[in-house]
Amino acid sequence: MEDLRRGVLLTLVLSFAVLFLFFMPLLKDLNHVYFAPSGDGLKSYASSVYHLYNDNTLFRSSIQNYPYGEMAFFADCQPMISIPVKMLSQAGIDVRPYLVGIINLSMLLSIVLAALFLFLIFTELKVSWWFASFAAVGISMLSPQIGRLGGHFSLSHLMWLPMLIWLLMKFDQKKSLLLSVLIGLTTFLAAGMHMYFFALFGFLFLAFWLYSLLSNSFNVKDYRWVLHLFIQLILPLILVQILTGFNDTVIDRTTHPWGLFTYKANPATIFLPLHKPYAVFFKLIGLKENYEWEAFAFIGLVSFIGFMAGIVQMIKRIKQKQSWWKISDNRLITVFFWASVASLLLSFSIPFNLGLAFLLEYLGPIQQLRALARFSWLFFYLINILVFIGVFRLFQKGTMMKIIAVSALVFLFYDGYLNVKEYAPRLNNRIAELDDSSNSIPENAWVSVINPENYQAVLPLPFFHVGSENVWLESKCDIMRQSLIVSLKSGLPSMGVALSRTSISQTYKSLELTCVPVSPYRIIPDLPNQKPFLLMVDLCNDLNLAEKNLVSHSSMVWQGPKFTFYSLPVAVLDSISNHGQQAFNNEMQSIYEGKMDTTQIFLFNGFDSNLTNDAFAGRGAFTGALGNWNRLLEQKLENGLPGDSCELLVWVKGYEKDLFARSIFEFVQKDGDAVVNYKYDQFQHFYCAFKEDWMRIRIPFVLKSANDFVMLSVRNADLKKFPLIVDDLIIRKQQP
Repeated sequence: MEDLRRGVLLTLVLSFAVLFLFFMPLLKDLNHVYFAPSGDGLKSYASSVYHLYNDNTLFRSSIQNYPYGEMAFFADCQPMISIPVKMLSQAGIDVRPYLVGIINLSMLLSIVLAALFLFLIFTELKVSWWFASFAAVGISMLSPQIGRLGGHFSLSHLMWLPMLIWLLMKFDQKKSLLLSVLIGLTTFLAAGMHMYFFALFGFLFLAFWLYSLLSNSFNVKDYRWVLHLFIQLILPLILVQILTGFNDTVIDRTTHPWGLFTYKANPATIFLPLHKPYAVFFKLIGLKENYEWEAFAFIGLVSFIGFMAGIVQMIKRIKQKQSWWKISDNRLITVFFWASVASLLLSFSIPFNLGLAFLLEYLGPIQQLRALARFSWLFFYLINILVFIGVFRLFQKGTMMKIIAVSALVFLFYDGYLNVKEYAPRLNNRIAELDDSSNSIPENAWVSVINPENYQAVLPLPFFHVGSENVWLESKCDIMRQSLIVSLKSGLPSMGVALSRTSISQTYKSLELTCVPVSPYRIIPDLPNQKPFLLMVDLCNDLNLAEKNLVSHSSMVWQGPKFTFYSLPVAVLDSISNHGQQAFNNEMQSIYEGKMDTTQIFLFNGFDSNLTNDAFAGRGAFTGALGNWNRLLEQKLENGLPGDSCELLVWVKGYEKDLFARSIFEFVQKDGDAVVNYKYDQFQHFYCAFKEDWMRIRIPFVLKSANDFVMLSVRNADLKKFPLIVDDLIIRKQQP
């Protein structure tokens, strides 16, 4: 017991020393430091603070996606922190002004907690208290989750995996109800932070319960194990699902988020010290180093050497017909290690990248966890635990082995130092607009001019909408950052979206505002009042034609150094849509009547020879199976001149179907036999208008000769059974 106290104390001293040495600038003013001054990090801060002061319910966030809002768990407003703080304030204990500091401190303290639980794991495995302390702190410093401090706050809490491993080890020793409750509480809190933790926990739980039942640690006929499993795993999942779905009326979130085969790990990013100062050799031999940043979860040079030594020992055991799979005297740690290997393989996208992608269709909610690289984290902790158990055993041998063991500890800290040193300086950020509580700087002068009561929401331009997994309208300039600050300062919600798994139908209603209107804006009936919008226009001058049209119909109310505010009445939106609809109808009427100007319109195909009741207009439309390549166009153009700026326009039906906007088109433009223009892209980057359940695609191109040959083909391999319906294909000169 005395050794345990010493070890806990040493671990606390070492881990707090790490905080003070590397994070002291942050600790001095935790409530005014922002680990990320923009992007996902700022969104998380802003959503959390806004939730405390402006949202009327515990489980919904309204800072973005006006007028619909979003569930707190999808808005990344740190619900496991912000909701308790909000409840405390409602009970009269108001700590809301310190929320930023609370969020920051929780992330930093997770490094200390991770070290403590790693120390406890080493202690259970009979490692000396002082060695366990140093190893635990070094592993925590090296953790790939340190890199999440700069933006993915929910994923940056290091303690969850070590905590569960230790709790399951204790439960294996004593099957008590109290331990099951503690395990269940850990599962609930971790899953509430982020469902990736629950997925990682799933590997540990599956391995643990298979081991327990197969080893007769629990008798299968003794149904008490069912109660323990229910408390540890099933009940927490039910509770999290209830909370995440509370008051959620959305039924059209994507089931196929993008990135499953992009955000994956690679053996090099796990085992090799890429980008490390002592590994310039890899750069000299031209080894690839520029992997997707999510992929990196380096286990450390010591653990890599230990892993390779373990592979050699395993081969020897296989040759000697011994138990090759036994990698530790502790059977449970052996089981957990092989579970982590399975998790590591999944992080490599195995088996899906081996021709078994069809298995995804049977995995249900698992498909939502698109960043597979994060599944390597479990392997990181288990391989380091195992390797440093082995290193400790070296220390118990001769002098040379002691030197090697100490050297291994030193190098662990060096690797950890490099990891923390890379990220810690990036976290020390201030946001002048938020620090300026008196609103005295030029960027905040609008606060004294704009009365939020006169507006219903902020409409940021250039518009951005990310989260539906069907359309990515990325934020341009600095508009997302500025709009979040304006929402915090004014209390007004924003129509911009940088969320997760947003409703597909809500997405398109919002996107219509920044497209050429050919029908009434469908979002208008969903507005709660008729107050004007506060149009927020970034001065970067990167608006599309539809956005410029909104500005031209608005009244300027304030201009600052970074953006300008305009007032946009709702009635004006009706006027804009009516004008656009009339212009479109007039244009198409002349085409339908055969009176089009052939010097401006080079081609029109209404597909009337293919009769169907699903036509956009007329009697027919192109129909086919979207899962196959469909050739929509093969045509030599006439009446044009070299250098003419042209556009191909075509209507496609069914755009609110999940994944439809990710359909691929192939556009080929030839001058004779030479391909002069080639586009292989998705619908989502080329939409320009919406009408009922039709989306208009616009592909711009420039004529290279007077008789260019153009081809257009379409396919979506993910929607094999969905029909492709296309109508009113036009090629014309671009209109001003």
